[in-house]
Amino acid sequence: MDLYDIHTHDALTSDSDDDVPKRSITYILNVYPLGFEYAKDSDECDWFSCGVHPWYSEDAEPQLKFLKEVAGDNRIVAIGEAGLDKLKGPPLDIQQKVFEQQIQLSEQLEKPLIIHCVKAWDRLLHLHKAYNPRQKWIIHGYRGKPELTRQLLSHGFMFSVGDKYNEESLKIIPLDRLFCETDESDDPIDEIYEDIALCLGISVDKLAAQVENNIRRIFPLMNLKKAELQKDTF
Repeated sequence: MDLYDIHTHDALTSDSDDDVPKRSITYILNVYPLGFEYAKDSDECDWFSCGVHPWYSEDAEPQLKFLKEVAGDNRIVAIGEAGLDKLKGPPLDIQQKVFEQQIQLSEQLEKPLIIHCVKAWDRLLHLHKAYNPRQKWIIHGYRGKPELTRQLLSHGFMFSVGDKYNEESLKIIPLDRLFCETDESDDPIDEIYEDIALCLGISVDKLAAQVENNIRRIFPLMNLKKAELQKDTF
């Protein structure tokens, strides 16, 4: 049974330090649009998420243009990370314009959206209601409090959790809404699974099996074999 790391910036260093990993690990490597050209031919990672981060959404038209050119590639299984950040980056109105283009791309290509959100939850919920997306919105690196978690759950959001999280919130997230990630953490993904499983009072095997089911359901392109990973045309 594989462990899945749905959001990492460096698949090369996310492995356990053990000489022989306990389990096979499948990564979704997060890249910027221009970065995909450099990463796509690597033997280290088959799967990618690709998007324009809200911190870099000012003067983002060249990146957005290239994103629309490459996002149809079957190896890109999600759009993002995209979103809103009230503490860093250009004004929220600029961030929102770039975010909305990625919402539309997610819907057009039928690929889930990986969300970065900091202190902008009301605006995020407003946009989710306005677009009523068919594709799942997955909040990565989620650390929110239980009240926010319940609100987001009621709107259909999914959650990806790393090495830092709110324990009470984690306990109220249904397993079929949960993913695991390393992001930029030094902790390997197998240790993150062990920590989350311990918090939830379940076995790592049960957590891994459910996350794998979630992957198969929400990231259908990851059911393809390597031979089928040919570039599609957007």
